[in-house]
This record gives sequence, C-alpha cells and structure tokens, in this order.
Amino acid sequence: MANEDVASVDRTPRDDAVERVVAAGDSLRLVPPAVTPVSMRDVIEGVRSHRRGVGRDEFRAAVASLLDAQAAATYTSYRGALSACFGRLAADDPGRDTVLIPAFASQDFAAAIQRVGLSVARYDVDPETLSMDLASVEAAVSPDTLALVSVALLGYPSPMPEVSRFCATRPFALVEAVGYALGSNVDGSPLGSFGDYAVLNFQEGKPIPVGGGMVVSRDDDALTDAGRPAAAPNVGTLAGYAAFSRPLAYRAYATVSGVLERFESEREHLTTHATSPAGTDASSPIPTMSDFQGAVGRRVLDRRERARRRRAETARYYCTHLDDVDQIDHVRPLAALDQHQYVRYPLLLASSQLRADVKHGLRRAGVQTSAIYDWPPLESDRYPGAAAIQRRILTLPTHPYTHDRDRRRIVRTIRDVVDRS
Repeated sequence: MANEDVASVDRTPRDDAVERVVAAGDSLRLVPPAVTPVSMRDVIEGVRSHRRGVGRDEFRAAVASLLDAQAAATYTSYRGALSACFGRLAADDPGRDTVLIPAFASQDFAAAIQRVGLSVARYDVDPETLSMDLASVEAAVSPDTLALVSVALLGYPSPMPEVSRFCATRPFALVEAVGYALGSNVDGSPLGSFGDYAVLNFQEGKPIPVGGGMVVSRDDDALTDAGRPAAAPNVGTLAGYAAFSRPLAYRAYATVSGVLERFESEREHLTTHATSPAGTDASSPIPTMSDFQGAVGRRVLDRRERARRRRAETARYYCTHLDDVDQIDHVRPLAALDQHQYVRYPLLLASSQLRADVKHGLRRAGVQTSAIYDWPPLESDRYPGAAAIQRRILTLPTHPYTHDRDRRRIVRTIRDVVDRS
C-alpha cells in the first residue's frame, strides 16, 4: 500500500527511535475480537440510576421504539430470552412443536428450544450473504412447524420483506434474532420489526454489551417485566469489561487470566454475563435485567451511530485492501441493507487449514480473531452452504479500539500468510 512505502527516504535517527517506540507499544497491545465500548462513566451513571430505581424501563421503551414494537420484556440472559419467546409460542399453539433455525448458528438457539420441550429442525445458509436459503427453509417446513427463526448472522440479514411474506401465508410464527444487527434497516424498516417477535442479545461484543436479552413484539401485550424479580446489578463485570477492553489493558488481562491459552477453544473470553446463563435459565420465572444494566444500555444505545461509523470505516478498509487476495472471499451484504453494524468482519478462507494459519499469524501479531459456531461439525451433504461457512469463516476485529496501525498489520499479516500458503 502506497502510504506505507512513503518513508524510506531521508530517514533520521529520530524517525528510527520513534518507530521503535511505536513497535514496542504495539507489542504490548492485544486487540480483542469484538468490543462495543463501555466507559467507567457509563458504569457510574448506571449505579446512580440503579439507586434511584430507574433505568430498565427507559431502556426497554427506547429499544421498543427503535424497532416499532408495542411490547417488550427483558431477561437476565440471552438464552433466557429465547426460552421465554419459544415458550410463549408453544403455549399459544400447543399442536406444533418444531422450530426452524439456521444450520450455522449459536448453540443457544437449540438449547433454548429444547429447554421448553420443543424440537429443532435446521435449514441451510447462503455463504455469499449469510442469509437463509429459502428453498432449504421451504423443504424443512412440516405440519409441526411452530416458528421460523431468521438470524442476522454477524449482522448480515435475510431478505426480510420476502421472508415476512413467506411466513404470512403459513400457519407459523416468524422470530427475528437481531443480535449483531440492532440499529440496521432492510428496505427502510428496522431489523426486528418484520417478525411476530424479535429477540435481542446484549452479551459481550454485541452493539449493546450490558448482559442479558430482550424480547419485543408488535402486538403481544402480555409481554412484560411485571411480576418477575430483577437480576442483581452486574457492576463488577461491566466495570471489568470497561477497564480491560482496550488493547493494552486486554493484553494484561489475557496474560494474568490465562485467556490466551483458553481462547483457542473459543469458549472463554471477556464477558458481560450478569450471572451464569445456565443458572439463570433454570429459575422460574426468569429474572429481568437490572436498572443498572438498563441505564448503561440506554447510554450505549444513544451513541450507537458513532460506534457504527467507526466499525464501518474499518470494514471498508478490509474490503478494499483484501479484495484482490486469492483464497479469500468476502461476505456481501444485501443491497437493501442500511446502517450495517459491522460488529465483526467475516472472511471466508479457502480451507480450514488456511484459516488456522491466518488465525495463528494474527495472534502472533497481537490480534485475536474468531472462527465462530464451529461445533458440532455440520454435514456437507445436508447443509452445503452452512458447512462451508463453518469450515472457512474467520472474523476480524472492527471495534473502535482497532487503530489504523492495527488494520495495516492485520492486512499485511493476512497477505503474508496467504502468499506463503
């Protein structure tokens, strides 16, 4: 890249010294795979709001307004929110017991569905766009189908107007899993407003990383927080998230906690869980979010566009500077998608071995990446698109703590690894 080659002309000892200082600083940085910034000021204001007994209701109302919803309820874990949504659907239609989900998706979906006594069926995913394969969905539909779950994988949605019309002529519900896509629109309407229900994920790395989840609906007036106990405020975990998300502090956190070794399994990382998800989901009724979480969530929600612009800038950099690299494909968002959140930037590497090599090279360069949803292995003959994604996907960090030097180092490392392969 031209701007990196400027300088071998007329270098001075001072230039060399400055470069050594920058390189030393870079060696102390460890760039997390996904972060939405939370500040200590957010934590302090959250504590103040919690003491006044306000925060959750305002946050819930703000999210419902954003998604054109009439009703909303909060839950202290994402899996709890999913279970509550599927449980309501099962109670309203006891004659059906099967929920359709993408073959490539978080295990939270299957666990939540099975937890309320329902069955799981899967459909394939288009690797070019990460959207649902509608032909595969149609083939998976049965008389027992209770709901179709449309997941905006990494913020890349399906063509929701078409999906909504598909479901409108059939006797089952449409549930949108917004997750990474809160704040995005398709054809001018917000993702989360097309289905009968939308489920939001507020765990680490998502656009609102305060822990817990939410279910919203256009017309389910019984969907409410009333009558359920509130979770204890997760002040310590959110304060830790705020303190250790920046690359220099994250390096120290990772070193002390041993997360570098554990990260290889993708099972443990910096988290904003209010409580253990398993413990939370086992309780009845499922607790609501705390006023503390709601107050912090509202502050992050109000500045979401600033963070989105920073992430989109980094995503454009990757797209521009890696677009000509052989053995790498880019996921292309639907043309109708607006306000793409770009919480992570997905690449599809030519093979699982190349993905492992790139991941290792970036880790050595001080950058953490993720190969998500890689268990259990998917069958290529049943779900060719989803299986290809599972074998090939690697997500790059786009968060506001990803500096220009980080982006250049990421691109240079990927090119070097691919050239050697």
